[in-house]
Amino acid sequence: MSADELLNVVDAATYLGIRPWTLRHWVSDGKIEIVKYGNGIVRIRRSVLDRFVASCTIKARQGHGSNTRSKESRLLEGAGVGRDEESLAR
Repeated sequence: MSADELLNVVDAATYLGIRPWTLRHWVSDGKIEIVKYGNGIVRIRRSVLDRFVASCTIKARQGHGSNTRSKESRLLEGAGVGRDEESLAR
């Protein structure tokens, strides 16, 4: 299989492990580049799909299991609520 192989929407969705309608939404939102022929025929390059997956990939944090913070404290930290701050939910 070539990196520049052209796939139809169904085959491209199968390659990504998603449903075709999800891929169609991503195409209409401009998240995925397409090759469009006359009469509405759409094809997607495999290399475009690989780049899209790479752009969505989040690297795992490096840790040795010594992180003792709870999941809740990590979520609150992202919301701007620290351990020493008063909660607004009373």
